[in-house]
Amino acid sequence: MITLITTPDTRASSPEQICVIIPVFGEQHLTDAVIKDLVDGGHPCAIYVVDNRGDYRPSGVEYVLQTDSNRHWAGGCNLGLSIAKERGHAAYVLLNNDVRLSKRFLAGISAAWSDTGACLIGPAYDHNWPQQRTVYTGLARQYKPRDVDRLVPFVDGTCFFIPHRVLESVGLLDERTWPRYGWGCDKDYALRVRQSGGEVRATERAYLNHLGRQTAAKASWYDEREAEEENNAGMSAKWGPKWRDVLYAGFDGLSRDGLVQLRLLRSDQEEAQGNAS
Repeated sequence: MITLITTPDTRASSPEQICVIIPVFGEQHLTDAVIKDLVDGGHPCAIYVVDNRGDYRPSGVEYVLQTDSNRHWAGGCNLGLSIAKERGHAAYVLLNNDVRLSKRFLAGISAAWSDTGACLIGPAYDHNWPQQRTVYTGLARQYKPRDVDRLVPFVDGTCFFIPHRVLESVGLLDERTWPRYGWGCDKDYALRVRQSGGEVRATERAYLNHLGRQTAAKASWYDEREAEEENNAGMSAKWGPKWRDVLYAGFDGLSRDGLVQLRLLRSDQEEAQGNAS
């Protein structure tokens, strides 16, 4: 069962607005902080919080979708997209709650979309994948945006921008292949966009601090290595055993490993050395 809660002072959104969808599992303070960043940014948007634990307390500016079970990240995003797209928004932003945003964050991503026509866009950030990292690693609120929009193989699911026409043609995230952790959904979605002839870009016009799985890592069921294994198994099943070659085709100079993947690799090497000694 899904319950849609609209607080009394929530105003109807216009079709021109961006819709931001935030799946959450507790950690109210994180969601409060990122919603404040969105509101303070001043860019018109409709905010949908997908409450996967059933204990979210509305602040008065967002729609809240309460579920009867934990739909995890991908399922929560898809639920929000399925309901919000009926309102005819121009675009959607899937956003973790464990992030902090640069000033005028949505305005920056919207400008990148307007100028490039990209079909999938992610911001610069301070976290995992090298194609989205910049020399800046400081606080998001102090970030100075740059009009740089790079072609990339994919963007991190921590935050990505999907135009409505792309959602209509490419569809929802593949939560069936990656039901629990969803780590492969961002790579898969980017490949589907690229197969359809669309561009994927990372923009330095917007920036976020990713606080490092402050929500998922506290869940009793969360296991980083298991998440990576689900990612790899799903990508191999859907895109073939050489899925990395498919994903990085045309991006030969880009590292294929994120910080998490390098950490897991070092852990495996240390374990192997320990077993050998």
